[in-house]
Amino acid sequence: MLALTGCTDESAPEPPAPKVTTQEFAQRLTEHLSRAVTGALEAEARATAPNHSQSVGCADLPGGGPSWGVRPRAELTVTAGEKAGKYLDDVDTWMIREGFGERTKGWRVDTPADVQEITGEHDDGTELLMEKARDSGTFTVELTGPCTWPPNRSGGPPPSGQLPPLPAPSGQTQTRSEDSDQPCTSPKLYVYNLTSRPFAGRGPHLMALVRYADEREMEYAEILLPNAWEPRYAPGTSQRNLDEVQLLVCVRVAATRDSGKDVTCSYTSEPAAPTGGLPFTFDLFESVYQVTVREARSGRVVSEFTIPGRQNGEDNCPFRMDYNRKLARGIDERAFERRLKSLVEARR
Repeated sequence: MLALTGCTDESAPEPPAPKVTTQEFAQRLTEHLSRAVTGALEAEARATAPNHSQSVGCADLPGGGPSWGVRPRAELTVTAGEKAGKYLDDVDTWMIREGFGERTKGWRVDTPADVQEITGEHDDGTELLMEKARDSGTFTVELTGPCTWPPNRSGGPPPSGQLPPLPAPSGQTQTRSEDSDQPCTSPKLYVYNLTSRPFAGRGPHLMALVRYADEREMEYAEILLPNAWEPRYAPGTSQRNLDEVQLLVCVRVAATRDSGKDVTCSYTSEPAAPTGGLPFTFDLFESVYQVTVREARSGRVVSEFTIPGRQNGEDNCPFRMDYNRKLARGIDERAFERRLKSLVEARR
């Protein structure tokens, strides 16, 4: 009996070589970050220039990679004070629209400060990591590329231009709703109505109003526009023709300090008050109303001004209420309408 053995090669297969150069993908990371800053952030949110770094070795990637491969990184920091959380959400929304899928959101609590984390991955292989410590006025946006061919590697790098260009940035999303404050709070991402008439020609330039507030534990009196300044309802319906709206009036309410006064409001319908229609007493707070008027179809700022709260007595009472005991002083209606009238009647 004769037994023969054959020669075998038990070595692992060679990891695939990167198809894109490190320099080319580093430029792609810069492009991703630049588009996010331009598309999601406003002037009050300041972003640093991207900080680039890299790590060598790709063996830990799914499917493996050569030990000499390079993964480029780019990171920037956004500073926005008390609005950092809002802008984190805006950048997250932008990244979703731009193709960063497979997202995870959560909190990491094994650090001195709880850290909110958001991750995602783009079709081109870019990995996203955003982090914001609880109560912090800043957050970071870090992008990491796939395995790439470094410039100092011999053997012939892949030709440039292997990375397909990104599609054109997504535009604003319209809301067509006065119940949404997004065209006012995030105008880079949202617009009131893309098919509205432009702010041009003779008046009247019709308006829609959105009121919003950062303070959720406070009640606010209703703010109304004169009927002639809003589109008319279609006969027999409760629908306005939003295409006639040329201007969106964004009113941000901010309570400043306790006035030391109380206001008692009486509600006669049970759904309006938790007390079943009995008088309800509020602590009255001084207030200021920051008004930004935007073109409804584009979000472009037309005018900005501030109006103080000057209502007295029951004129401050909210139309509907909750259990909140705090109440912001109502807007100076005459001053508010006087400032808007010049825009309604303007010749453009």
